[in-house]
Amino acid sequence: MQTLCFGYLTFIFMLTYVRAIPPIETVRTKRSGGYPKFPENNLLFHDTCGTRSVPFNPQRNAKIVGGTIAPYGAFPWQVEIQIFRYEKSIFEHHCGGAVIGDNLVITAAHCLEPQQNYLRLVIGNYDLVERDMYERSFRIDRVLIHPEFRRNGPYSNDIAIIKVKATVFNFNSHVKPICLPSKEEISYPGTWCTVTGWGAQNGEDKESLAPVLRAAAVPLMDQTTCRSSEVNGSRNQKILDSMLCAGFLQGGIDSCGGDSGGPLACEFENRFYLQGIVSWGDGCARKNRPGVYTRVDSYIDWISQSVEELK
Repeated sequence: MQTLCFGYLTFIFMLTYVRAIPPIETVRTKRSGGYPKFPENNLLFHDTCGTRSVPFNPQRNAKIVGGTIAPYGAFPWQVEIQIFRYEKSIFEHHCGGAVIGDNLVITAAHCLEPQQNYLRLVIGNYDLVERDMYERSFRIDRVLIHPEFRRNGPYSNDIAIIKVKATVFNFNSHVKPICLPSKEEISYPGTWCTVTGWGAQNGEDKESLAPVLRAAAVPLMDQTTCRSSEVNGSRNQKILDSMLCAGFLQGGIDSCGGDSGGPLACEFENRFYLQGIVSWGDGCARKNRPGVYTRVDSYIDWISQSVEELK
């Protein structure tokens, strides 16, 4: 099993097509539960993917909806997608995303439905009002939305990749890519992960955006429970294998409006992996309505092909 990080994608494809080079064997770490299984040794890692200079773990009873303030730099892969409001002549918060390569960001496809000319990306951002030390804005160069977006429901294949109009992001202590899981990855129910964003603090008020980045710890939920008619199984979007649910049946902790496209990051051996992308839900933090995320390891082949196309 190999974990992909895009600083070395060219090397990956060389190994695939040059017959003189034998395949690389990786070691799968076995766990009885509680954590996803990730490679123990893999030289294809980008040096900085999934690492951070500012340690922080949100309390497990805190929530994005009114919840925990994360210190600046604790989630250096976090991206803000802004939309230009002509009536105000300003850019405002629109969605979240995650840095996955030197000039690449991954997000939810439904975040990109407005014309791309109205959007820009901000990395190194923390405070939505004040300019932060490592904050930089980028216009969009190209976008690739999954070709089967909405084919099996309004939020099916809700994933897209953005290339910005810059050669590199210039990674630093507050801007780094997140690692990607392998396509063979298994997301174990009960694994604690962290969802981050500037989304609404009040589920009934979509304008109540968090002024600074917030984080919430949520456990992954098993598909059977999430698909049950009492939970998300009765919604107009079926819970597909390419989705995962995270949260609590009792509610109270969840992502919300404005968090869409943002990362659900799971930590293993001091590296964070992008396990999910905030996609949809029935309201925010409601009982029996856990958040639903695009399951990233279902799309590794498409991501690889897209990155090659965007070169």
